[in-house]
Amino acid sequence: MGIQIIMDKKKVMDKLALILPAAFCCFLWATAIPTLKISYKLLEIPTDDIFNRFVLAGIRFLLAGLIIGLYLLFKEKKITILKGSQWKTVIIFGLLNTTLQYMFFYTGIGNTGAIKSVLIDTSKPLLVVILAHLLTHNDKINVNKIVGLLIGFAGILLANIEGAVGGGLNLDVSFIGEGSLIISSVAYALAVIYGKKAMQSISSVVLNMYQMVIGSIMLLIVGLIGAGGFNLVFNVQSILLLIYSAFLSAIAFVVWYGLIHKYNASSVAIYIFLVPIFGAIISSTIFPEEHLSIFVVMSIILMVISITLVNKNPRLKGEA
Repeated sequence: MGIQIIMDKKKVMDKLALILPAAFCCFLWATAIPTLKISYKLLEIPTDDIFNRFVLAGIRFLLAGLIIGLYLLFKEKKITILKGSQWKTVIIFGLLNTTLQYMFFYTGIGNTGAIKSVLIDTSKPLLVVILAHLLTHNDKINVNKIVGLLIGFAGILLANIEGAVGGGLNLDVSFIGEGSLIISSVAYALAVIYGKKAMQSISSVVLNMYQMVIGSIMLLIVGLIGAGGFNLVFNVQSILLLIYSAFLSAIAFVVWYGLIHKYNASSVAIYIFLVPIFGAIISSTIFPEEHLSIFVVMSIILMVISITLVNKNPRLKGEA
């Protein structure tokens, strides 16, 4: 009896070791939604000004990379210097995870309706599951994952049902809009699979420090060229929001990829469904024009079911 209690307790602790940090990362990313909304208003960046958004994102991730570097200096008293092919690894990862993902994300967001943007962006878990099935040997698609993903998408659609019914969802498709968001999601999914392999020889902390710095520099170059130079005028409030967004990015990405290194990619990626849900809850408390509907509450229930199904008996990286 005592042994059974100990075993059950260990199972619960193992599950919490994934659930709590993954949910925490999604909560941090959800806070970025209102943070960016307020920042765009303070910096007077219109919806269609994608290049200045590139510049702001580039600064954000550059600061995030430097914050991780300061953390390494404080903890280990040194910065790990990459060797040989490791430079190629972080450049490719930075290009996928930071440059391409956010370049196409901001392009798509500026040219796609809000409802459709959310739905396309939350296709990331599906793409991760498909690529993990095709490119890895121990993270295969099964019935639980398929049903869990379908329930998850249903939850996201339910959370946005009022906007969709009210005309916020249309069938118009364009490369610069929906196409860009799909490319962004594919870049993210590839980054997850590539990053999992990269962490066999580079720690999550070191990998994300380098990829953020390298990826953000490429994002900044494109943004500055497209915007015709540096045009952002910061005040104290916008600087504080920028620093916060950099900290949340640094923490979330290091923890997130630490989980991906430990668990199957699909078991972690499914938690992305929580980002728009947390975002709706947070936004409803910050912006008076936004409210938390019964549909969002119902979608949370579907998210719990979805995540439970996909994570049923998740395998650790060392299992066959």
